[in-house]
Order: sequence, then structure tokens, then C-alpha cells
Amino acid sequence: MEYSGRAADMIYDQMIEGRYVRLRSINESDAQFSLDIRQDKEKTKYLHPVDNDINKQTAWIRKQMAAPGDYFFVAESADGDKVGTVGVYGIEKNVGHLGRLLMVGNPFQSFEATMLAMKFAYEVLGLDELYGDVHVDNTASIHISGAMGFHFKEPVYEEELDRWVKYCTSYRSEFPEYESKIKQMIYRD
Repeated sequence: MEYSGRAADMIYDQMIEGRYVRLRSINESDAQFSLDIRQDKEKTKYLHPVDNDINKQTAWIRKQMAAPGDYFFVAESADGDKVGTVGVYGIEKNVGHLGRLLMVGNPFQSFEATMLAMKFAYEVLGLDELYGDVHVDNTASIHISGAMGFHFKEPVYEEELDRWVKYCTSYRSEFPEYESKIKQMIYRD
């Protein structure tokens, strides 16, 4: 996988290529897709709800595209089908939030999309740490995050979100080891 282009704006102008997925910066034409997957009750049961309003979603994407320290990607399959989203945002100094992972593709695509976003954060943006938060009952996300090298803290109740969450942190210094393990797991040839 190679990265070229610049990440000076919050829109990364290059495709981030993997074997099963590629990531590209979201744009306004993706509003319906991102809204549709956010309306899937099973996929979003651990996420905060969003209004089923295309105009609000388009406005949110427009705002996000201009927000400093906020990168939001659409994951596409090798044949171009949209299979999910992932983001690196809330960037301050050398730390950012990895999140907005919502995949409708298969597990290989989910793992690879997460790995590509982390690689972007560490290698292109030069971040030293990524943090995340996962609903305590979201075992799939906890599994992916743990496999990707995130270290979890004890659960805490977040009143604003009205839910129990596990906060976690990943470190650039440990990423190559976990990246190697993930590649061995998902690239079986």
C-alpha cells in the first residue's frame, strides 16, 4: 500500500488502497449512502441516532469536510461498491480519535478499513496515538479494536451519551506488530 498526495486539508486527495477495500474522502454525493447505513437499526444499535434527513446529512458532511483535524472516509470494495465509513478526527497535536467505523461489508473489509485508517493516521498524519470509545456491549468492535492493538480501560458511564463505554488507546510504536498480525489473518495466500 502506498500513500501519495497531501493531507493538508481535511480532504485527503488520494485513494488509500488495500486488497479488499480502498478508502477515499467522503463528499456530498455520499450523503445518501452514509445516511442509509446510519438508519440500519442492527448496525447502529450502539451509536447515537441521526435524523433521517438527507439535507441534514449533506450539511453535516459539508461541515465535516471543512473541520480542522477531521478526516472521514468512505470504504469501497475492490469493485467500487460502498461498504462502510471510517474516520480519524479530533486531532490535537499528535493524538487523534479513530472512529465512525460503520461497515456493511464482510469482516475482512472491516479489519482492512480499520488498518488502512490507522496507517493513514500514523504514516501520513504523523500521529503518535489514536484513541477510541466503544459501547460495552459492542463485542464486534471491541474484538476489532483489541486485534488492532488498542488497549482498553475500565468501562465508564457517559451521562451525555447515556451509555457505558470502554475507552481505548493505540500507539504508533506498537502498530507495526499489530499490522503484521492483521495482515497474516486477512491475507491468506
